Amino acid sequence: MRVIRIVLFLSALVFCECVEQVTDEEYALMPDLFHLDDFDRCLMLGKNALYCTVKLQIAPIRNSTNLRIWKIIQKTISNVKNYRHDWLRHGICIPLSCPKMASNISNYINNERSLREGIVECYSSKLQELGLTSSVMEMHCETEKPFYGIDNYDIAVAICFIVLIIIVLSSSFYEGLARYKSQAYYNKITSTTHGRIIACFSIPKNWERLKAESKDPNVQQLKFINGIRVYTMLLVVITHASMVGFITFAANPKFPETMTLDPINMLFVNGNYSMQMFMLISSGLLTYSFFLVFEKQPKFKLGYILYAFIHRYIRLTVPLIAVLAFNATWLQHITRGPLWDKVVGVEYRNCRKNWWVNLLYINNYYDVKNMCMLQTWYIAADTQLFIVTLTVLAIVWKYKKLAPFLFGSLLVIGMVSPGVASYVNEFDILQRNYPEGLYTILLDIPEWLYMTIPGHTNVSGCAIGLIVGYIFYKYKNKKLFTTKYHHVLWWITVWTLPLSVIFVGIPLYDDSYVPTRLGAAVYASFARTSYAFAMGVACIGFTKNVGWLLRDAIMIPPLQFLGRLTYCIYLVHVVVVRIRSGQTRTKTYMTVFNFLSQSCGDLMFGYVVGLLLCLFVEMPTSALQKLMMPKLKDETPKNVNDLQNSDNQKNGETEISKI
Repeated sequence: MRVIRIVLFLSALVFCECVEQVTDEEYALMPDLFHLDDFDRCLMLGKNALYCTVKLQIAPIRNSTNLRIWKIIQKTISNVKNYRHDWLRHGICIPLSCPKMASNISNYINNERSLREGIVECYSSKLQELGLTSSVMEMHCETEKPFYGIDNYDIAVAICFIVLIIIVLSSSFYEGLARYKSQAYYNKITSTTHGRIIACFSIPKNWERLKAESKDPNVQQLKFINGIRVYTMLLVVITHASMVGFITFAANPKFPETMTLDPINMLFVNGNYSMQMFMLISSGLLTYSFFLVFEKQPKFKLGYILYAFIHRYIRLTVPLIAVLAFNATWLQHITRGPLWDKVVGVEYRNCRKNWWVNLLYINNYYDVKNMCMLQTWYIAADTQLFIVTLTVLAIVWKYKKLAPFLFGSLLVIGMVSPGVASYVNEFDILQRNYPEGLYTILLDIPEWLYMTIPGHTNVSGCAIGLIVGYIFYKYKNKKLFTTKYHHVLWWITVWTLPLSVIFVGIPLYDDSYVPTRLGAAVYASFARTSYAFAMGVACIGFTKNVGWLLRDAIMIPPLQFLGRLTYCIYLVHVVVVRIRSGQTRTKTYMTVFNFLSQSCGDLMFGYVVGLLLCLFVEMPTSALQKLMMPKLKDETPKNVNDLQNSDNQKNGETEISKI
């Protein structure tokens, strides 16, 4: 026992030496990690304007005896929780920050090699008194002229958007005027083929469809889902707004370096588990919808399976194309700024390069580091799992007795897949959101690339959704929570499991914790499954009026309307966040309060843009589908999946889950 104590003591001494802390006084002596010159003032110089955002590698001057600052930098970067302080990220106005270069700006504008050499010489002279020298790692420069010009793709997309706006406004005017006539006249013009097509694009008509409420009992029991969508979307926006904030220049870099020490920040660090709720809702609603089909059509029909996939693909893809087209063209031209290319330009280039990957919904596997619309990894994963769910349900339709076995087998696969992936690839026990990883918006974190976003590592949420949908169908007219013990167990499960999964990161982020390969695999197997299981139990309870104030909070009437906008908000909110962050002219002072306040603004503006996308693109697409796609009238149940509008239900259209 005494030997063990000695070993632990010596290990602690060695460990403390490895992660020796830098004092605030030492920290203040290092060169500014981030710096931004006045961008607008620089462009006012006209032909002499040259603003460069550079990434500089600093190192000690050879044979220098002045190594104090370099030793502080080495000590700082030895801790992976810190930024690489030997990589300076600066935005500089060349004529003003490097006066020696001002006399020959035109030469530097046209000669990148000379410009790099000039910047190195400029910075090396500034850093010389600290015993440091520099070299340029990355560089992006802008002059008074826009970096990207308007091309044929921009013009083509602009024409398409203008035509769409004209069609929608004209249709709205035509259908709106008819409302002031007699009911017979209105019915007459909207009953013709061209009248029905025009009505599909009418804003007043689509507004009615959007805010209409269904009185169908199947839908009433599931109204809580829209509330869950809204709250989950709030968490998503907060997370993404914070993530994009971390790729800007921090005024207080110690905040991201120390944020994992605050337990409350685990909500952000491990917040990606909330996406399991969307996975669960998607497969759960699809399962419930299909079992309603089984009632009316016991015999298997392949046509329904194909119809379900085509219906979903069109509903998802048309709004996606609209946002993708904007990102690949006009997003870049909105404004300019010192960080505009880093925050927005990269999205523009990725969408130009990989737009087609998004339309195939394989962007979470193909060229992931250059993904267009980074948030659409979830839509791709959910579409892949939608196909898995359809396949399982098709087998169940033909062999109904196999349902429990198939659902259980899929759950086992969902638990094993991430564990095997973690063990084989020797991944860390969790996704470590340290500053440098956040600065690259997670694209250099293997756990995010290969554990968070692939479809095969998210199967457990899909499987639990299948089980929840099946349970809801089997017991929709029966009581499940009949005793106080059941209610207490429900509350414990709903709160304990998700919070445990999130806050287990506190000890796992501790410097003294060293994960094992097997331990990481076990955690990967159970973390998502545990979170999804708790959310599944919550959903079953809500359908049975369990939850008291919690259920009341997600049943607030305005949430029913806002929940129907979830897909459009999900598509556009990152665009809003990128524009806000990309146009910044100063360093960002990072605090939890600032992130929350910015997120609220992003969410509100996102709902405005999302509503426009919904009324101009998504709702017309939905209405046109109803007119043009063949209906399975006899066996198709009423709308339960989108919980979107009674107009669809009156026409007997099945709305397969969008998200």
